[in-house]
Amino acid sequence: MHVPKLVCTSLVVMLIIAPHSQLAAQFSGARGGVSHVGGHGAAGGQFTPLSPEVAEGFITIEGKAELRIKPTEIRIVLAVTAEGKTSVECMTEIESSVAALKKGWQEMGVQMDEIVDDFISVLPRYEFELEEVRGKNVAVERKSGYLMQSNLHVSVKDDAEAMRAIKIAFANGVTDIIAFDYWSKEIDDAKSRARSHAIQAAQEKAKVMLAVFGDQKPPVINIQESTNAYYPQSMYVEFENDYGEQYSSNANWRDTPMIRTFRPKNTYYQGLNADGDVQAKELPMRSEITVVSAVRVYYQSPAANSKHRLDKDDD
Repeated sequence: MHVPKLVCTSLVVMLIIAPHSQLAAQFSGARGGVSHVGGHGAAGGQFTPLSPEVAEGFITIEGKAELRIKPTEIRIVLAVTAEGKTSVECMTEIESSVAALKKGWQEMGVQMDEIVDDFISVLPRYEFELEEVRGKNVAVERKSGYLMQSNLHVSVKDDAEAMRAIKIAFANGVTDIIAFDYWSKEIDDAKSRARSHAIQAAQEKAKVMLAVFGDQKPPVINIQESTNAYYPQSMYVEFENDYGEQYSSNANWRDTPMIRTFRPKNTYYQGLNADGDVQAKELPMRSEITVVSAVRVYYQSPAANSKHRLDKDDD
């Protein structure tokens, strides 16, 4: 249509004459305006007023640390399926596909103990057949065969090996990727280091904040700790950024039903913004495991001692 062409032309002219800094702001605004699901983010907040009981009871100081570590293993799970008249036919076809995959993966250096065959199910298939019953055509459902599924788990070292393994699967007609999971053997060590950084951050913060009390520093009365690992597969974001989404899916043109083209959602790796005292120095450009540790230290409020003395005097 003529109008959309004019709109597109205007947009191109605008992009050509607009300054680079203005374009950057426009692109950021366009991305920031979309709605998305998934991923992790962080937002700042204002101080919440304390109740008298809390203010006079204790002081809390928190430390938070974020570490990123590279995965040492990637698990790919692929579904191998087959259809046949009998379950034996299905089993034979699946065994052939699995054998071809294992052979290809072994040739690229994957060990047999890094491949696991997990049988899932065998289900009957049904189809409708047209039959005549008492002079009328009736659609009767009859068993037509079986559908069988077996999952193959394969462990590889990195993304490059993962893509090689997937290409071998595609070459053998296996395209259903069920899972793509990252793991690291250094998780426990990373958690310990993140916890130490969080405690150190809380202690350094306490030196500054508790200095307002002079020489009489409040004593520590309790401590809490929480350490968690966030894996790359949980840090992807989906969003829709399509002008066509503004049109109704039930739109008609001159009384002619309109069937819209499928529009896939945009997906990208957002990473994690823990907004802590100790943060990763680099942008989240690669699929890494993020470990976040938070420590909360409780100090006795000086007001608690004053309140205790007043209560004793009243007695």
